[in-house]
Amino acid sequence: MTTTKSSPSLDSPDLLLTLLSLKTTGDVETLLSRLPVVDDTAYLWTDTDPAKGWHAGMLHWVPVGRDRGNAGRIQLAGDPYNPSAERLVNGMEAIIELMRRTELLENPEAPMPQSPREAVERYFRLPRLDMIPRTKDKEHRRALEETLRDVRRQLILRLEFDKKLKEFAVEIRDRGIGQPPARIHETLLSLGRTDKAEKPYLIGVFGQGGSSTYAASKYSLVVSRRPAQFLDGTPDGIGWTIVKKVIPKGRRDPYYAYLASLPDGRVPSIAIDNSRVNEFAPGTLFRHIGYDFGRQGSAVARTLFYALNHVLFNPVLPYDLYALKDKPDPMHGTAYRLARQTAQLASKGDKSHLDKPFQPQMVV
Repeated sequence: MTTTKSSPSLDSPDLLLTLLSLKTTGDVETLLSRLPVVDDTAYLWTDTDPAKGWHAGMLHWVPVGRDRGNAGRIQLAGDPYNPSAERLVNGMEAIIELMRRTELLENPEAPMPQSPREAVERYFRLPRLDMIPRTKDKEHRRALEETLRDVRRQLILRLEFDKKLKEFAVEIRDRGIGQPPARIHETLLSLGRTDKAEKPYLIGVFGQGGSSTYAASKYSLVVSRRPAQFLDGTPDGIGWTIVKKVIPKGRRDPYYAYLASLPDGRVPSIAIDNSRVNEFAPGTLFRHIGYDFGRQGSAVARTLFYALNHVLFNPVLPYDLYALKDKPDPMHGTAYRLARQTAQLASKGDKSHLDKPFQPQMVV
């Protein structure tokens, strides 16, 4: 354990401000040195007896997904941009899930949307994004563009770069359903455990794509809070943890672990204080610190825009990208950008362009 007399209280609202200010590996390591954390060499989690060697009141490193063999799955991604795109997809799902839960509060008999696009059309009145520039009615198109701007604010990706340390941080913040502290280890930190297969209005199925961001980062900060009306009997609060790679001494099977407060894997949490209720609005934040983009340096700010638009070619929801600047780039996918360029050419009477939208195809 590494701790000092100035160790912050694990349930203090002041700790939340410290967590949200973490931007570099040095910031994280300074905080870890002040928290009551058992060294990863002093406690070894096992699925048969996780309580063995546990020190009450202290934080321990527990494998992500509570699986010591998680490195093989987490390290699958080869491209540094794909993991960030996966996190954005997770954010879109969280926003859709929030709307679905809100709908059920008002009408418990409301039928389930049968696809993500059907859900977006129902909850946001948005068609497939690449169809918006093709909308002939100007007033309707303008209204759709205004809706796009409003929806984009619910999901952002922020890229930051520390010039002194030459270190990137990638933050994905959504204003979706979030998770209560008691369930974060079973949801946001799980691997391959998901109820998405029962929800056709969500995008993913296997529940592990976003975890590849851990392999691209030195540390990952996870913070989440669920709206009070959807706590389902669990206590209100802000759950948080930090993820890192652990290399066991004398072994050659590294794994990714997160800070847990209890042997069952639950993460530490901060109670909601009425005076600080707005410091972290419901939703989820993933901040991946020391993110490895290879040798691209500050050029990442330019390539990230094109890479994400390419990977998320026609996303179900838009988002904002803050790439080393205060003003966001609106992100709608390359399909939208091509459709908009085509519409602009057509408005000028240019007939040299090709515009062939493809309708959704059933996958058998």
